[in-house]
Amino acid sequence: MSAASPDTLLAQAGWVPWAAAVGAALVAVGLRAAASHLARGDRQRLADSPVLASVSPPPSRSGRVARLALLALGFGSLAAVLAGAGDGGIRSEQADAGDLETVLVLDASNSMLAEDVAPSRAGQQREIARRLVSGIDGRFGVVYFAGGGYVLSPLTEDRGAALMFAESVDPSLVGRGGTSLPAGLVQGLAVLGGGVPGAPRAMLLLSDGESTVDSDELDAVLASAEAAGVQIHVVGFGTAEGGRIPIPMRGIGDELESAERLTLRPDPGAGGRSWLRDVDGQPVVSRLEEASLRRVAAATGGLYVPAGEQGVEALLRRLPGGQQRSASAAAVLALLLVAFAALFAEAFLFRRA
Repeated sequence: MSAASPDTLLAQAGWVPWAAAVGAALVAVGLRAAASHLARGDRQRLADSPVLASVSPPPSRSGRVARLALLALGFGSLAAVLAGAGDGGIRSEQADAGDLETVLVLDASNSMLAEDVAPSRAGQQREIARRLVSGIDGRFGVVYFAGGGYVLSPLTEDRGAALMFAESVDPSLVGRGGTSLPAGLVQGLAVLGGGVPGAPRAMLLLSDGESTVDSDELDAVLASAEAAGVQIHVVGFGTAEGGRIPIPMRGIGDELESAERLTLRPDPGAGGRSWLRDVDGQPVVSRLEEASLRRVAAATGGLYVPAGEQGVEALLRRLPGGQQRSASAAAVLALLLVAFAALFAEAFLFRRA
């Protein structure tokens, strides 16, 4: 969803700001006209017209019209801002977006510990999750997945709680290895199913795309999401070159992604850190599975973006409520700047009699 322009925002705001703007403009013009009429009477009483005209020539007709137009524009803009702030007018475009129900599905598999992006995929995921929760209106739920899917938070309006849960996801603390992306999506759909009937819904999947389950399971879940009208937007983490997977020493027994396939061995020369290796002793390199993630997004009409500021901005523009607040703030700022410029020009840029 693209960011709305100030004109669109005012059109969506209803009649109150418009009526306030027109009313304030008419009052300002009326008062200025009355003041000019009184001033002309004072001029005539002070001296003969020819004498006064030679000492203090009156403003031209075009100058008077320009000043009235600037007054109308300045006071009308201020009134629109104040009316919008008073009854939610200019910000009312957020009413529908505020009903949005979003579930974050976070990847907590060991591959997210890879450091092919700084500080790591998991660290970058926390930062982007924080950005999304802070930038999208509505209710949030939080789910994570590794070998299975787990609900951290049902849909809630408590943004602080949603942030806390999103930032608590740590692959090093997950007790079940593996990567079951379908399990995470299933839990996300279940959370959305407990929301308000008819509310707009979306799922945000944050993952590197690696999975250790059959693709048929994923196809079935995507079909369910499409049938439920849930768009799955995806943020991809990692690089095509990939990176090795460091494993913390605590709780190492059950954290391996496959006990039959991977082993844990110290890596000499790497500061005593431990890394995943396959059964042949070769380093395991995790890579971004971008094609898989794009397929998830495309199957439900969602958007795929790579992790990073540009990707997050594109996703926020797509989601209802994603940049509504920033667009609304921009509209208010634009109107205030117009009001200031118009009133400044009226007051100081025209010669007064």
